[in-house]
Amino acid sequence: MPNIYAHTGDAYMRVDDEATWAGARDATVAEIISTTAVKYNSSVKAAANLGGNQYDCYRYFAAFDTSGITIKPESATLKLYGFTYTDAQIIVIKVNSGATGNSSTDYVAADFSQTSSTAYSLEVTSWTDEAYNEITLNDTALTDMASLSEFKIAVIDHDYDFNNQTPPNSFTRRTGWYHADEVADPSKDPLISYVAGSEPASDFTHSQVEASSLVGDDYTINSFKSGSLGSQYERNSDQVPFSLGVRGPRHLRGRTTSYSVTLGDKNKK
Repeated sequence: MPNIYAHTGDAYMRVDDEATWAGARDATVAEIISTTAVKYNSSVKAAANLGGNQYDCYRYFAAFDTSGITIKPESATLKLYGFTYTDAQIIVIKVNSGATGNSSTDYVAADFSQTSSTAYSLEVTSWTDEAYNEITLNDTALTDMASLSEFKIAVIDHDYDFNNQTPPNSFTRRTGWYHADEVADPSKDPLISYVAGSEPASDFTHSQVEASSLVGDDYTINSFKSGSLGSQYERNSDQVPFSLGVRGPRHLRGRTTSYSVTLGDKNKK
């Protein structure tokens, strides 16, 4: 089962203390971004203060090199190694192709607004600390892994960010995990593990039953007309007798013949 690791330019992006939820969620540029964090306890966060006049929205961005995948995988799983906060209600989504970050370039603060409405997973509602959390990627993600050389994802809050609902006052929900800069222990790096797909079967299927119906046991060609098969050669009909194989007599409708089809020299007169 092949693995693809996230580029070290993955990032958590923060927008803090906006007066409205729309101001936080729909911000064009992140106020704080880190592409070098080893781990972060709030890789994703949705929050509102007691008075309902300060809102936070945090998102995580990563990119994977899928240029080597040309056939749609059978399945794929995003694996994130949990850290500290486990109050997960998150979802994996597609990042627009116009985002600066990719599998060789760091994300930038302006990529905060490059999220799309395309879901790459179902909602994740449970999370484990200090272990890999496995998120199954959906069919849309599998298709994009085969068609795109740069597979860009974001992980965001499901209920409030993805569904665009305002968090209630005095609410905080955050989920943390290790990022790709965990060079001291790469066994905790974000990765996608997938099962490779296979070439589709050919449309052509050889049918021995069909072949048997065309050529009888006595070497009679039952018919040379497409869609019109007869059981035997009949005189004054569209059917013709024919012998296939090596030289020598063959039995055709009670008659002996030495006619046969053999290889020959096309240049010989």
